Parts: sequence; structure tokens; C-alpha cells
Amino acid sequence: MILTRLPARYYFEGMETIIFKVPEGTKARLKRLRPNLSALLRDQVEKLISRPNGGNAYDKAAHLVGSLKRLPAEASTSKDYLHQYGQKNAR
Repeated sequence: MILTRLPARYYFEGMETIIFKVPEGTKARLKRLRPNLSALLRDQVEKLISRPNGGNAYDKAAHLVGSLKRLPAEASTSKDYLHQYGQKNAR
């Protein structure tokens, strides 16, 4: 059995217990990645909460801008498109 020593912060700071359910077989798959399941989960949770937010909605969908055919790349600045907006059969 391999015993790993936790970083000092885990010994001197208060620890909380988090319990959650996972689909059957998940625990075994995680143990294959790293035998110390608690350390694996602590590391992954720490990475998740310490990473940057990822930006606003535009930043997350920027790759979609201009991807639709037969539409202006930026409808809000296209005067021709805005002039036709709301009219019947405007295409």
C-alpha cells in the first residue's frame, strides 16, 4: 500500500467533508487514475475553483460570430439589415 503525505496546508487548516453521488463504476475508474482518491478529488476541486471565470457570454460564443450563411457578420452595425428588420419576407 502506497501512503502519500498531504501538503502541509491540509494538516494545519480546517478541512470540510463534501459528499456527492456518482454513477456506478466511477470510483473504480478514478482509483485507476490515482490510488489516493481523496487527494485526486482535492486537487481537481482546487483547480476548478482557482481557474479564471472564462469571460462573458460573448467570449464563450465568439467562435460562432459570422458562422451563419446569408447574414451579416455583425447585424447590429449593418444598416441594410437593421432597415429590413421586422418587415415581412425580409431576407
